Order: sequence, then C-alpha cells, then structure tokens
Amino acid sequence: MRNMENYTEFLNSKTADISVFYKTVEHLKLPLQVFLPDNFDENCKYKTVIAIHGGGWRSLKETPDNWNGGWMANNAKYYARKGYVGIVFSYRDLEFGTSNGVGKLIEDCKDALNYMAEKFLFIDRQNVLLMGDSAGGHLALCLCMGLLEGEKPVLKPGKIAAYNPVTDCVCEKWSYCASDAVKYSPLDNTKLVDAEILVMHGTADDVVSIDDSRFFVEKMKEKGNNISLVEFPDANHAFILFGYTAEEKNILKALKITDQYFNL
Repeated sequence: MRNMENYTEFLNSKTADISVFYKTVEHLKLPLQVFLPDNFDENCKYKTVIAIHGGGWRSLKETPDNWNGGWMANNAKYYARKGYVGIVFSYRDLEFGTSNGVGKLIEDCKDALNYMAEKFLFIDRQNVLLMGDSAGGHLALCLCMGLLEGEKPVLKPGKIAAYNPVTDCVCEKWSYCASDAVKYSPLDNTKLVDAEILVMHGTADDVVSIDDSRFFVEKMKEKGNNISLVEFPDANHAFILFGYTAEEKNILKALKITDQYFNL
C-alpha cells in the first residue's frame, strides 16, 4: 500500500466499478457497489471483503438517486486498494413500508449475498470476509449464526469481523429492533458456527457497551467457536469508519489488526 499523507482523501476519490440494485422491496430499490482491484481480471478468483453499514438499523426508505456506498464504502475501497474485491450494500429501514422488525433487514442481507454468488463469479468463495459496524456487525453475526428465516445464504463467508456490534437485542436500549427481539439476539442464541469471528470494541464506547461483547465472546467460546475479542483502548463507537470520529491512523491500525488476524 502506498504511503499517503491523507489516505481518506485518496479513498474518497475512488468511485465504484459496479453499481447495481440487487433487490426491490415494494417500491424501494436496494443498492450494491463493487470496488475492483487494479489490473482486475474477470477470469480470476479474488479474496473478497463485504462490508455492512450500521446506523441503528436505520437505512433506506426511498430509492437513492446517487448512492455513495454509505459509511463503509471507504472500508471496501481500502481492500480493493490491497488487491481484493470490496463490496458494500444497503438494506431497507427498520420502519420501511410493511416491514416488521430486523428480520426483514437480515433477509435483505441474505439476498444481497445470494445476488453476489449468482452474479459475481470472480469471488473466491473460500476467501470471503464479512465485516459490519454496530448494527451492521449485528447483521453480520445474525447471518453467520443462522438467525434468519429459511436457509443461510448461498455465499457463506468463512470470516466475520464485527466492530462494536449490537449483540444483546433483548435489553431495553435495543429491543425496538423487533417484537420478538430474542430471536435475533446473538447473545441469546450462542451456538457453534462454521465461521472464524473477530470482535473489536472500543473501551470508551458509550453507545454499545463493551461488556456486551465480552460476554458474547465468552459464551461463544464456551460453545467451541474460533472467536476472539480485541479491545481498542480509549476508542469510541464506530472507530472503524473513515470520516466519522476516529483519527485516520487509528482506523488504519484497526484494519491492520483485522488483516493480520485473517491473514489478508
């Protein structure tokens, strides 16, 4: 990776190589963007990083005219710069139309992964990292833990990185996500899964308690999972997002830890 004075500025200058709508819900079209590495060859298979944004499960209520990839677009661009395929997508808002709870958002995420499996044959299915921030971390965990209706997606990421994820959906603060919140609460549904999981959480997070991540990881280890918790000293919520509250150097440090953990 080139040494740049302002890496965020560089990332902001990169545009998506593929922009599509992967699904239509009622009148709402859900967007997906792909960032390809330099010298991309469609006949090759590429390690792929898929990023799910957070935001308290608040997202799209209207079809976007010019979706910019959302808060995690720069994370996807970061991996494209490293030689991988980076993908971001969005999902319906928790209160959109006739939707009834976070289960429909998980369904959107599942459909996005199925779309990728069908359309993007350049994805190396044995080398897929699914990452998510906050509510996006919750959605990523739900996908790998099977907390959804029906079968798991065709594309099954073997690596999960969840940054300050919501894991306790039953507590008063997060129970608004669904009338049957316990069904979609990772903390209340720990089980053995076939994915390697990294949870990262800032010790200064005042939005999602780091204690939730500590308890979740402990319970998942008891089930025999390959899971680790990395505590980021003095980091606030959403410390993985470029252009939000964290300093660029600390974001890159967190991503480097992710890369080393998953041998990226």
